[in-house]
Amino acid sequence: MNITNFLLSFAIGLIFGIMPFSYLLGILKGVDLKRTGSGNIGATNLGRSLGLTFFIIGFLLDGLKGLLPVLIAQYYNFTPALAGAGAILGHIFNPFFNFKGGKGVSTAIGVILGIAPKQFLISIGVWLVIYLSTFIVSLASISIAIVLPITTFLMNNTCSGEEIFIIIISILIIIAHRSNIKRLLNKTEPKTIFWRKK
Repeated sequence: MNITNFLLSFAIGLIFGIMPFSYLLGILKGVDLKRTGSGNIGATNLGRSLGLTFFIIGFLLDGLKGLLPVLIAQYYNFTPALAGAGAILGHIFNPFFNFKGGKGVSTAIGVILGIAPKQFLISIGVWLVIYLSTFIVSLASISIAIVLPITTFLMNNTCSGEEIFIIIISILIIIAHRSNIKRLLNKTEPKTIFWRKK
């Protein structure tokens, strides 16, 4: 892989990743996510602030931030995994917000959809089961990070670049949820029911 391919792949993902769709949706409705709820600019905090419809819209838009650069990289014969890495890192470490962004789950799911569709379907299923059983979004998201590398190994039984990348995604998601993990251990993590009336 040449350096131009490396840089273009990563840059494509980064450009998409730093687009704060959920934050902008909140601003359009008069809500500054940085000053509301958890202070996170991702879809979960948007949903907590404005309800289920906005969570779904924010989740889909943040997911597209991961999917589109992967598809573009595939089309132009760049490196999809690097494009996905750029998107996720741009979302988590957003330079527009002092390098503090979202947790990266929805963007990571978009990336997985582009490079590993079967793992994507399993990830969505796991998220739904855990969330609907507990109503704790962070627990459902962390569960995805645990399941992804396991399903990748069981389905592929290889150690190619994309499989390693999926493991890295999982680690990033867990790191981004470190404060949530502390609250989960202390049994203080709040439940979130998006369809509950505000």
